[in-house]
Amino acid sequence: MTTTRTEPLLTPGDVAREYGIPASTQRIWKYYNRYGWRDLTIKLGSKVRYERKDLETWLASRKGATK
Repeated sequence: MTTTRTEPLLTPGDVAREYGIPASTQRIWKYYNRYGWRDLTIKLGSKVRYERKDLETWLASRKGATK
């Protein structure tokens, strides 16, 4: 099955700039799968990327969530 992407994938740096989640925090969340963060990541070789729609959905689901 082939998926067509209309937007470029985001780097951890892009996520840090646009959403205010530092790259170091993203690494910790991915390692421990905090908040389901690992499920958002796309591995391309040694690189990590994110789809904007996945991040937007994740943020919407976290709205109002408490620890």
